[in-house]
Amino acid sequence: MFQKIQLVFKCLVFVCMFFMAPIASSQDESGLEDEFALLEEELAADEVESASKHRQSIFWSPSAITVLQREDIRSSGAVTIADLLRRVPGFDIYEMKPSFPLVGARALTEPSNNLVLVLVDGREALMELIGFPIWVGLTIDLEDIERIEIIRGPGSTLFGANAFAAVINITTMTERPASTREILITGGEVGYHNLYGRVQNAWTLTEGTLSFGASIGNYARLSPSDKNAVEMLSQKIRSHGYLRYQLGNDLDVSLHGGVMTGDGYMYLVFGDFIDQNVLNHYITVKTEIGLSDNLRLKAQVYHIRFSGDFHYRSTLRAFGQWLANIPDFFVTSDTVDTQLQVDWRASDWLHLVGGMNFRYNTMDSETITSRNLTEMRGAGFLQAQLQPWDILQLTAGLRVDLNDRTDPAFSPRVALVLRPTTEQAVRLSYGLAFRKPAFIENQMHMKIDEYAFDAIVNKIASAIGNENLVNEQVHSIEVGWRAHFMDDRLKVSVESFFNLYQNMIYFKRQMALDSFGAPNIPDSDYQFENADGNVYAAGGEAELSWSLSDRWRLWGNIGLRWVTDDDFVRLESEPILRTNLGGRWNSVWGIYIDLALHYVSSYNMPMVLPDKTFEETTDIGLGNRWLLIGRVGYRIIQDQTSQLELGFTARAPLGAPFREYPGLEIEPSSRSTSSADWAGEKLVRWISFYLRGAF
Repeated sequence: MFQKIQLVFKCLVFVCMFFMAPIASSQDESGLEDEFALLEEELAADEVESASKHRQSIFWSPSAITVLQREDIRSSGAVTIADLLRRVPGFDIYEMKPSFPLVGARALTEPSNNLVLVLVDGREALMELIGFPIWVGLTIDLEDIERIEIIRGPGSTLFGANAFAAVINITTMTERPASTREILITGGEVGYHNLYGRVQNAWTLTEGTLSFGASIGNYARLSPSDKNAVEMLSQKIRSHGYLRYQLGNDLDVSLHGGVMTGDGYMYLVFGDFIDQNVLNHYITVKTEIGLSDNLRLKAQVYHIRFSGDFHYRSTLRAFGQWLANIPDFFVTSDTVDTQLQVDWRASDWLHLVGGMNFRYNTMDSETITSRNLTEMRGAGFLQAQLQPWDILQLTAGLRVDLNDRTDPAFSPRVALVLRPTTEQAVRLSYGLAFRKPAFIENQMHMKIDEYAFDAIVNKIASAIGNENLVNEQVHSIEVGWRAHFMDDRLKVSVESFFNLYQNMIYFKRQMALDSFGAPNIPDSDYQFENADGNVYAAGGEAELSWSLSDRWRLWGNIGLRWVTDDDFVRLESEPILRTNLGGRWNSVWGIYIDLALHYVSSYNMPMVLPDKTFEETTDIGLGNRWLLIGRVGYRIIQDQTSQLELGFTARAPLGAPFREYPGLEIEPSSRSTSSADWAGEKLVRWISFYLRGAF
């Protein structure tokens, strides 16, 4: 593997030296400013598509939404997608492992509640076994991303299952394809390196444009508490590409594909796993046809295959007794999904969007008692946007999802937007969203061959998965206000929400004892269940962005929440306050600086102790910490497509290293030959240096 790394590194260095030779050392500053303004116009944040599945002004958005543009992504100090998402108000980011962060929003972010839907060029990027993406295991690099639109709040009316707390819509294709070649060479502390290259080109074909893009990268990073660097290396090789033909507004056809392979670590509700020989690949075909000026048809088909070896790093124990070992297991899962959408501008005051989709999921493993697991899903939705007056818009929609494993789900949404001026809007909305149980939650039962008591064999064979689970639900009421001032230099948005969570899924671990104090295996509980009570969350988010000049920009946001149970007792596992502050000096030529500070107030989160996997959890105090993420670089631009950047990025706690999720250091055992953190990792200083070129 390290020989491959060296080979990739040498190739990238050669490419860099070859293409850097013709770069000039001077350029007309005014021309560069014009090109920079053109780029900003192309990626304007004042138009969004995710909130209604058609492009519209952000002032008419029926959902709270945040947009991260290409310049935000490239200039930020983030080197992972999860760190970039720390900038989104109300978002929870918990680093479990270098290859396994948790991403959530507004409340209930934990391994047994996977509430955020992630789309990459329209494809759901999740691992069906656990129901959410392994972020570092995606086939795309941060450098591939052109734009991210984040719906803060429920989105099941348009996107279906798992669009529960938020929708993260990632786009890798640019609207204005150009001929470019890009490289990134970076490395630094905690064993981190990322070697990346991308090529992109476009040609005129008949009356349209044929474009393509392809990238390949190698990413690796160690656990900060690692004492065995070779075994604990979290490494990924990934490649992503597309081929696209555009004929004005009449036709847009694209073929997408990607692959990721490597090793890493992940945390599930009952402990740490090593995942090895992971292979994740997909292929997607998308078509958009303009049938008339007011009618468009969109279709999409994709196939995803995921496979990997999983090794449980600990043992099942209770009350000082060893009970069993979860065996190593190999999993293969396949997903085939088809989608059809019609976008019809029926009149000046009525816009209709409707569609349907069908999905078939399978999962196979010799360690699973039933060997092969399957799931079929189908859905249909319709949304109408009415604008009887220039200052008023009403959005109403309904989606019905059918699943052969759970009951049907109905996801309505109603939103009223009042826009008294062109630069202000007020929104009131209600939505109902749902999350379906993942394979591990409702279908997975395991075979074991190393155990202390015969009774535990049958118990594990019927534990973990629970076929009686029902969908989680959230009712959400939101009120929002958005305004732009000073010729759009000052942008402000304020959102408030009230959420009612029902049927939330959690992992129940309760060991029963017999009259002699010994474990009573048959009467114990060790599986996923729906909670009997409800959870309530009330809070809000505020964003402010102020462009002092063409180069200076300051921004900040705040997220507040108060989360309680049925007895209105606050859940101490939920931080009350999250604050993000930042600023950027953005120079087309010369030095640029981007700094972001992230703060979270104190909270107490439960943790499973590695020697008490069948017992109750232990609360760990966390939070009340600041984290700095920044980038300092120097940029040289020759023309619109040629530039060179070099600099460094830093992610550092202000003060002592800390954890965002409960964790502790463990020693080597019979199940793990290395010593590293159990559950959440420590956040330590992480500095890396980089060279980026585009030609």
